[in-house]
Amino acid sequence: MANLTMNDKSPAEDAAFSPVALFGQAILLPAAICVAGVALFWSLPAQAQSFSCADADKPAEFAVCNNENLLALDEKLGNVFTTAYVKAATTPQRQSVTREQSEWLKARNACGADFTCLDLRYREQISRLSQRGA
Repeated sequence: MANLTMNDKSPAEDAAFSPVALFGQAILLPAAICVAGVALFWSLPAQAQSFSCADADKPAEFAVCNNENLLALDEKLGNVFTTAYVKAATTPQRQSVTREQSEWLKARNACGADFTCLDLRYREQISRLSQRGA
C-alpha cells in the first residue's frame, strides 16, 4: 500500500509550480512595481517648495506662493538646504544647519509680503548654505 499524504500531487504536477505560472509571476511583479513607480512620479508636485501653499498662513508664504521667481528661489533653497544637511558630518553640524535655517525663516517672515526683501533673504540664505554644502 502506498503512503499517501493529503496532497498526493508532486510539486511538478501542481499548477502553481508550472513553468507558465512561474513565468507569469516573474513578469507581473516587476510590471506592478513599474506601474506603481510611474503613478508615484506623476503624483509629485511640479514645484517642490519648502512648504505647502495650501497651508500658507503668513504674508511671506502667501507672497512666495503668488510669485514664480520666489517659488523658484524657495525650491532652490530647499535643495541647497537638503544638500548642506546631508553633507553635515556630525549631529552638531546638522543641528547647526537646522538652527541657521530656523533663524533665517524668522528673517524671511519679517519681510511680510515685500517681494524685494523676500528675494534678498532667499538669495542670501542660498549663498550661505551653498558655502556650507560645498
